[in-house]
Amino acid sequence: MSDNSHCTVIPIASGGFLRVEALAPHALRIRMRTTNDFPESALERYGIIRCRPNADMVAQNDGSRIALRTAEAELRVDAANGTLALLRASGELLTRHAAPSRYEAGQGFAIHFTLADGERWYGFGDETRERIEHRGHRASMWVENVKRYAPVPFLMSSRGWGLAINTTWKHEIDIGCTQPDRLTFEGANGELDYFVFVGDSPKQLLDRYTDVAGKPALLPRWAYGLTYVCHELVNAREMMDDALNFRREGIPCDMIGLEPGWMEKPNDWSTSKNWHPERFRVPPFSNESETFIGALDKLGFKLSLLLSCVHDLSVYEERQLAGAAPYSAALTPETEDEEPWYEHLRKFVDQGVAAFKLSGSWQSVPQPGRRWSNGMDDEEMHNLYPLLLAKQMHVGFREQTGLRPMIYTLSGFTGIQQYAATWAGSSGKGAALVSMLNHGMSGHVHTTADMDVSTPETIHFGFLQPWSQINSWAYWRHPCLLERDLLQTFKAYAKLRYRLLPYIYSAAHQAARTGMPIVRAMPLAFPDDPRADGLLNQYMLGDFFLVTAFTETVYLPEGEWIDYWTGSRHTGPAELDYNAPAPAGGPLFVRAGAIIPEWPEVTHIGTKQPETISLHLYPYGESNYTLIEDDGTTYGYLEGNVAETSVRCRATEKWMRIAVGRRTGRYEGMPAKRRYEMFLHVTAKPLQVVVDGRIIEEVGQPPYNGITDAGWHFDRSTWLVRLNAEEKADKPDDLSIEFLFDATLRRKSAAACSQGGQEVERAGREPKAAEFSGKMRPASPPPNCWADDPGSKMSPIQAGALWEAELEIGLETGDPTKAFTALEQWWIERMESQLEAGESRVNLLVLYGLFVQVCNRQGWTLQTVLGGDYDAFSNVQALSGSEHAYGLMRGTVQRFLDYRRYAKKDNIHPLIKQVSDIIEKEPGGELWLQTLAERLHVNSSYLSRLFKREIGQPLNDYVLSRKMERAKTLLIAGGTVSETADLLGYKDTSHFIRVFRKYWGVTPGELKH
Repeated sequence: MSDNSHCTVIPIASGGFLRVEALAPHALRIRMRTTNDFPESALERYGIIRCRPNADMVAQNDGSRIALRTAEAELRVDAANGTLALLRASGELLTRHAAPSRYEAGQGFAIHFTLADGERWYGFGDETRERIEHRGHRASMWVENVKRYAPVPFLMSSRGWGLAINTTWKHEIDIGCTQPDRLTFEGANGELDYFVFVGDSPKQLLDRYTDVAGKPALLPRWAYGLTYVCHELVNAREMMDDALNFRREGIPCDMIGLEPGWMEKPNDWSTSKNWHPERFRVPPFSNESETFIGALDKLGFKLSLLLSCVHDLSVYEERQLAGAAPYSAALTPETEDEEPWYEHLRKFVDQGVAAFKLSGSWQSVPQPGRRWSNGMDDEEMHNLYPLLLAKQMHVGFREQTGLRPMIYTLSGFTGIQQYAATWAGSSGKGAALVSMLNHGMSGHVHTTADMDVSTPETIHFGFLQPWSQINSWAYWRHPCLLERDLLQTFKAYAKLRYRLLPYIYSAAHQAARTGMPIVRAMPLAFPDDPRADGLLNQYMLGDFFLVTAFTETVYLPEGEWIDYWTGSRHTGPAELDYNAPAPAGGPLFVRAGAIIPEWPEVTHIGTKQPETISLHLYPYGESNYTLIEDDGTTYGYLEGNVAETSVRCRATEKWMRIAVGRRTGRYEGMPAKRRYEMFLHVTAKPLQVVVDGRIIEEVGQPPYNGITDAGWHFDRSTWLVRLNAEEKADKPDDLSIEFLFDATLRRKSAAACSQGGQEVERAGREPKAAEFSGKMRPASPPPNCWADDPGSKMSPIQAGALWEAELEIGLETGDPTKAFTALEQWWIERMESQLEAGESRVNLLVLYGLFVQVCNRQGWTLQTVLGGDYDAFSNVQALSGSEHAYGLMRGTVQRFLDYRRYAKKDNIHPLIKQVSDIIEKEPGGELWLQTLAERLHVNSSYLSRLFKREIGQPLNDYVLSRKMERAKTLLIAGGTVSETADLLGYKDTSHFIRVFRKYWGVTPGELKH
């Protein structure tokens, strides 16, 4: 036996040698040969994997048994026959050989491990699209068109170890298929060369595997937006029309792709290709900014070109290994294959091309009998070829521009994540999703599928991926050709994706550091959940989003989950039957405790980072999040040129604290300031808000963007708290925000309260398209019952909050009985039970704020409503504790009721008068902003601003209030629920009931009785 601190070679008595190298304390490379020489593998030779031993390993020889130990692993070798066992450093057995290995030069290899009872296996890349747990499966490691585009010979065991096979030769892996208790991998050619990894979790195993197979390369930031690939026969003018239509419709998009029709010779795989002279004419001596590429750039689009390649890529690799200068500086090549493949693409990149799509079919079709210039036959080169192509494209673009390229391909093998993104072909009904999940558990993270834009569910899936692509190819899939409702769904999802870009991009940074994918299969995110292995239609998008596609069944793992569309809260583990509310195309849940950064609305991803970031928080226990930013285009991130912002949140039933850390680190183009729009999805209204030690006031309207001293706003209809804050340049401490509230008032749905079900909250309405596409989404719903235990006594604060809600409803509806009863009960709980004058004054201010909010929602002013009583009311604190104060409050309630009944608005703008008349005369019509603007032939943005100025509230909110008031009148007059819903334009009665309950706090049936 020979060894050093990192490597040991053991002679095997039955013949041959075993070589073990400690790459890291948790990663071992194991090779067996008949002779004591161990040539490098193809993946090692061409720099795809990193195999440098770098950890101490101690060998202990006990006769025929040899133990090789690192800090985290132990390998026990039987020197008689070469069988081995893998253990943790603690002595826990992970696996062992089931039989001696076969390894003969020219005869291939075979190796057998035992499988433990219940042991589960994950990985394989895009080898199968039918499963994500592979026990009982026999896999072929062979790139094959359509069938398996990118197999990856890496596997992770649920027992805490992983296996990667270091060969490009065709081979097969059998996990209990032929023999239920045995894992076998074997090939007819090549060396026996593999890695084993030890780890505590799938996440850790991925990190350790990608230390060897390469970390994922970060794409340019714009590549995480939307890519649109044109019809294959378009010309430059038609391509520009496609781009302009995105901008005209307000649909964000960043990249336009061209299929083979851009070439002078279709599918030209030579190195002498040119633009098609008629379709894409580039005039000689033209200014680059004046070409169609320059025009695209002015619109904010990047251009991608499809390429086909059968070039002998090994020539360039071997010349580089021999130390030759780049071919651009070498002698003229004698044959085309001697020319570097990337060299002929430089002119297109110089003209402004920013991305390349690599056709999969040419890479994945075998070429039997072909002998490559590096001496390999096609069976050894076949799996290697797509790696070399992606590598040369990536490295060539980087060396030419200094920028990150967007290279995307169908085919791949071990290490593809270092060079290219992939797409999985058509999204289908879930097969592509399974491919993406398997890729994510094999170290490859930048995956997508061609988006089918024909249904809401395929749009839903298409946008909630690491990157998004529409591929027209021979069809016409531009979203502008969709019918109206589907177009609105598409727009809403496109805007949602672009708002979520800082969240997706931070997840991409984490992937580049650790190999943890952006799209995470459920066994990867929840390895201890027994249901996870069978969940082929759902996944985690980053840390906090649970996405489900192509199914109406949602499984929620352990914990609390919030329906993103409706705000309903559920406790897992639970399985739900789910119908997505329009315009949503599928389930989307948020893990309680989530902290989600968002960008303002954009048409494309520019070079500048926005100064203002929105933070959506779903408080629950303790949670934290790190926002990661960089320049978005260069490789500076590999040198540490990034900025990180730590956000921490801790919530109890009584208080909540948020700490937003100062940005640490720097990068080129980093905004000098950072402002935050905070959106808190809460279950109880705050009693007090403190920012950096200063109490801030509640305001009746949401604070304007960027204004950080505008107070905080609570929207009871969405249970959303909004406020603005700013990073202080002269303040080294964290930005601190504290909330005092009583979450024991958290409300449940009637069903959850009466049946004690899993659901914590159910939303009272479905979202409108306007809400879905904007920042204000439905959050926690209004109450129908209280979450206190039956028979428990409410505190004065709890009871007071209850009667505040009742009083608000009474004022909004003009119901004198409800309003006066609520006021009386509130007074008993919050005033007569208080002993200190200071508390009484604070409570009166709370009531004052409630009156102000009701006025703001109705477009009134408090002074106008109260008239001569306004002066006395404005000094109400001085009256606390007196009978006069209570009388003044009763008088205020009466003023509200009278004003609501008799108030008229004079001098209204003629256009707004037209809108009001339509709303009053056609309560069941299409009364949304866009519809009314088109009907009146005015710009929708102008109408929105004018209506808000004249009426004092957004048009859609006003329409909802008028519909709900009309509904109440009709129901009280004896109308049935279904008749009322129909008259008001609600095609679905159950939807109407939810909206009504959301608005009034009672169901239509409860109102009638």
